[in-house]
Amino acid sequence: MALSNLDSVMGLLALAAAMAQPASAQISAGPAGSGGETPSGWNISYKVPLQWQVAKRLGRLEMLTSNTAAGAIFVAPGLYRSFDEAVADLSAFYQSMNLQAYPAEQPTQSTIAGMQAMTATYASQDQSGHTVQGRFIALLTPHGTGFNMLAMTTPEQMSGLRAVLEQLAASVKAGPPDVNQQAMAALAGTWILYAGNYEGGTKVGGTTSHSHEETVVFDGRGSFQYQSTSTVMVVTPGYTGGGDGASQTSDAGSYTIIGNTLVFKSSKGQIAVDFQLQGGQLVAGGKTYLRQ
Repeated sequence: MALSNLDSVMGLLALAAAMAQPASAQISAGPAGSGGETPSGWNISYKVPLQWQVAKRLGRLEMLTSNTAAGAIFVAPGLYRSFDEAVADLSAFYQSMNLQAYPAEQPTQSTIAGMQAMTATYASQDQSGHTVQGRFIALLTPHGTGFNMLAMTTPEQMSGLRAVLEQLAASVKAGPPDVNQQAMAALAGTWILYAGNYEGGTKVGGTTSHSHEETVVFDGRGSFQYQSTSTVMVVTPGYTGGGDGASQTSDAGSYTIIGNTLVFKSSKGQIAVDFQLQGGQLVAGGKTYLRQ
């Protein structure tokens, strides 16, 4: 990956570090101009631009790099029925890099590769205060899915990378997604996550205890219910009683599984996480739930 003005692309390097995986989990770069394929089940393909290659994959996210151009291109499919849902996923992506993005151009809508398209340009700053530009293209397929593409580099390099991104977007093809009905049925039941700790216990410092519990109930056919409870209790020496607090959240809606992606939809929006189901354990979004 050729990077000029290295300090100005700290955000890209931070994400590359976050995506680092054991060598056995990395994918080898294909030949220049070869075809790109999204993870199993999404049925969305694209043509990797010349002198670019898929360097890393993390779940449904792929990172493309070049040996001759500065910057990177990130692509990911999603279960989008509107551009608002696609942009919400983009916002979560920026947050994962600890970056705040601000519109640098007004979003525009058009048609690319026979699909509804939205394009936008964003500006953000890395921890050193340098500007990183992002050119974003979202495509909505006729099958209830979408494809997000984000090119990131320095402002000086963006004009060239912008053309590469448009070339990639024009090559996208999409078919209906394959919903994993077997995995959806296998999730049926109640899953619980619990975490807690206890600190202190001295006559001087008192004690503090924290607990957090999440419960997810799947019906096996596409509906879920969620509830979480967090409590904090503080006991101070010399005082009767103590201080405590509790908070609760709840949600309900639908879920879909495409490939290894678990997609939740509710009135609060859409959340898509990579998951693994191993016997009595559900690992989703970096959390481990146990079957009740």
